[in-house]
Amino acid sequence: MLLKVLIVTLTLASLVVLALMWRLLQLRRRQDTLRSIMDSADALEGELHACRERMQTLHRWVSTLPASLTRDALAALVLDPLVQKALRDLLQQRLWLRDHGDNAPLAKLRGVKGDLERSRKALAENMDKLEAAGEALAAASSETHPVSALIASAYGIGGSDARTSAMN
Repeated sequence: MLLKVLIVTLTLASLVVLALMWRLLQLRRRQDTLRSIMDSADALEGELHACRERMQTLHRWVSTLPASLTRDALAALVLDPLVQKALRDLLQQRLWLRDHGDNAPLAKLRGVKGDLERSRKALAENMDKLEAAGEALAAASSETHPVSALIASAYGIGGSDARTSAMN
């Protein structure tokens, strides 16, 4: 009889330990996901600031070129409102995480993380396109206006190191 009680007690204790370990694993996954989300949000914020800075640099350079070359380019570089909106959206997402992150389903948190990673990837692709357009404009303008090549290099445009300096 005592043996049966001992077996039942050990079985119940084992089940409690397993349940606690399972809960601990879930909490750890949640914390890892939240940490990863915050790291991605920090990285995206830094990349958005770098994007804004690079667009401002390109805008300053493009404004030194003759108007015949730059009408469309200047209009395309007025993206600061979009960057501001992205930063506001990011802040709103951080506030949502602060208020609901502890109770949100893990699948929802993983969705948020995926959204951030997709945003970072899209931003990187757009920055690559922006750099390529800047380099093409620098090449085209240097053929007709040789001084513009010197100005472009002063702004870090048209060289091979322009892309790396824009994202750092």
